[in-house]
Amino acid sequence: MRLRYQLVVAVLVITLMVTSFLAGRQFQSLAGSAPARVARADGLVSSLLGLGTASGEASGLQDVDIRPLETFQEVLSHLRRQYVSPIEDESALTYGAIRGMLGVLREQPYNDRYTRFLTPDEYRSFLEENEGHFGGIGAEIGVREPPVSAKVKADLPEGLRCPVCGAEIKDPVYYQVVIISPLPDSPAEKAGLKAGDHIIKVDDTLTARVGLSETVRLIKGRPGTAVKLLIGREGEPTPLEVTVTRAVIDVRSVDYKMLPGRVGYLRISTFNETTADLTKKALEALRKGGMRGLLLDLRNNAGGGLEVCIQVAGLFVGNGPVVYIEERGQPRQARSAVEDTHRFELPLVVLINQGSASAAEILAGAIQDAGVGTLVGATTFGKALVQTVIPLRDGSALALTTARYLTPKLRDIEQQGIKPDIAVEQTASREYIPPLSDKDKQGAQALEILRRKMREPERAAA
Repeated sequence: MRLRYQLVVAVLVITLMVTSFLAGRQFQSLAGSAPARVARADGLVSSLLGLGTASGEASGLQDVDIRPLETFQEVLSHLRRQYVSPIEDESALTYGAIRGMLGVLREQPYNDRYTRFLTPDEYRSFLEENEGHFGGIGAEIGVREPPVSAKVKADLPEGLRCPVCGAEIKDPVYYQVVIISPLPDSPAEKAGLKAGDHIIKVDDTLTARVGLSETVRLIKGRPGTAVKLLIGREGEPTPLEVTVTRAVIDVRSVDYKMLPGRVGYLRISTFNETTADLTKKALEALRKGGMRGLLLDLRNNAGGGLEVCIQVAGLFVGNGPVVYIEERGQPRQARSAVEDTHRFELPLVVLINQGSASAAEILAGAIQDAGVGTLVGATTFGKALVQTVIPLRDGSALALTTARYLTPKLRDIEQQGIKPDIAVEQTASREYIPPLSDKDKQGAQALEILRRKMREPERAAA
């Protein structure tokens, strides 16, 4: 009986070892397949144990190196059994390991500033922002590698160490947390924060120590409370201290009005779930009001959903390509508006600046390449990478860079931006400059160009 028991145990152990090995190989095969394919872990185990079938999947097995997973499991096992204090929250270890792994992508040869991990709380906040309602200061925040002034370098901690593993970072790349753009009429905009400002400290915490996700968490808070930011700004000899009062942020993605001379003004501040429908209704209302030309304001638009942007772009460039998408191992794909749309026929001028990013750059680039309108203002932010947000089982998510985009004329604008047809720099000021106000030099120049374009048919007829 004892011998029979030992044989059964041995068979079970061998079966589990073989199953684990095959699961690792199968996982690698699935991970390298098309992005749209999703494999549930319970289905994978069932197929390996013969409880179900996965047609065509078994033939895709490849030789893979599972030693990194073995090493991770080995370290985790030592922590569980031998660490001086009990590990109370293993999810914190897992999240830290994931962030450390993704942090490698910021270095050569990847230079990816956007792939990131979202905890369950961060993912919920992300979904709230995409729906157009969230709490905070009202600013889109990202990372970039701008020139670092001597003063800002002096403020960075000496002996900089990885926040995950504690290793000293030699010759660090100073990816700074920056404001991509303040949202219209937000506390951030009213406090004078500008696109390109880099955030050195949030209250007493150096952002160089904590990274993007933690910086965002520190900035958010209960409406009515204040947060103190230490800001580095190009042209300023010393950092600026700015106090912003948090508020509930309701993003109005589209605003419009009729200006004198039947000039339509349309401002798109973000691309969320409401933007395409609101833009279409705004254009219809302006046309019914007798619009003879349109000023489209994309300044400080930090982007948003790709599909929404393509729908909006179709209202201006018609049925031609809006953007080209390049994914790994896939042929370049042209994306056009899904609906039967028509080219915008009225005179069109588009305002852009350093805060115009991502989807806003797609729209501006499509308009520029199609020759539909004239771009006025400053060179845009330069983000031409597409992130796919992949929900995970515990409520967290992975924002993974899965593609890059090119304009219809195949221009790559990553870290270069879209250059305006007519460059106009805004007046240097720490104060908030409302769009089309007396201090808005870009808006005034754009209106002058648009009105001149509106008079051209009259001169041709004369």
